[in-house]
Amino acid sequence: MRLPPFDPPTLAELRTWWRTRDERAVQRLILEIQRQRLTLLELRDLIDSGVQQVRATDRTLVERGEPLMTLRIRVAQEVLRVGDIDDTRQVSRAERDKIAVRTQGQMEYAREGRLRRQRRNI
Repeated sequence: MRLPPFDPPTLAELRTWWRTRDERAVQRLILEIQRQRLTLLELRDLIDSGVQQVRATDRTLVERGEPLMTLRIRVAQEVLRVGDIDDTRQVSRAERDKIAVRTQGQMEYAREGRLRRQRRNI
């Protein structure tokens, strides 16, 4: 099934709908959306760890265009598309800072890739 273009609901919208809609089906749908978003964050962390481990053994496996890097970029793009995700697990300040730096690096990497593609298309 091909989906039409749409803007994903923001975390704020989901919270508003949760408070204002008492239909059980709507609440279940909101829970499912949030669960999928949390799973997406977990997958991103696992992929990042995997890429770092692979990079330590064979850098050619994590070059641009290789399946693992394509997956990493695709998941990072999806996290950026969704926007804020409320990950309420308790993490230390050091871990939050580490995640923020990694996320910033991913955004810069994705931005550089877009710029290279744009230059090629000119």
